[in-house]
Amino acid sequence: MLARLCFTFLFLSACRNDCQQVCQNMADVAESKCNKEFSQDEINECMDTYRKKNLSAEQLDTCKEYGDTIEKEWECEDIEIYLK
Repeated sequence: MLARLCFTFLFLSACRNDCQQVCQNMADVAESKCNKEFSQDEINECMDTYRKKNLSAEQLDTCKEYGDTIEKEWECEDIEIYLK
């Protein structure tokens, strides 16, 4: 059972594009830095919005380049707006 859960987690997390990963990164930073918790529904809605089919190549490149800088670059208010 545990092996199946681990496989499912790895499979699902590998399917995210860089912009969808930004959604999760922002939620994580919001919780750790801003004491703000976003629901899984809010995170999922963000991920739905940033599906690859909805994005240009330039947007995907931007997410890839800057996606790991959220904690350093973004303020709590910016994160809240992005996830709404």
